[in-house]
Amino acid sequence: MQRKMSENVKLFIGGISWGNNEERLREHFSSFGEVVEAVIMKDRTTGRARGFGFIVLSDPAVAEEVVKEKHNIDGRMV
Repeated sequence: MQRKMSENVKLFIGGISWGNNEERLREHFSSFGEVVEAVIMKDRTTGRARGFGFIVLSDPAVAEEVVKEKHNIDGRMV
């Protein structure tokens, strides 16, 4: 069964430490449900992480649960 793109929910994740990567974001949020995509935004010039990113979740109900909770990734509240 293939899901429609409209069912996916994209969430902004701020306060990410510069040492984190997409795999770490995916790992943290996949405990709630399927993470379709995890992206950390980077500076075009330096390639350094900008401290925020996005995750795309396959289920809107999972997204609601994620938003309700506080998240600590590697000692930082995101």
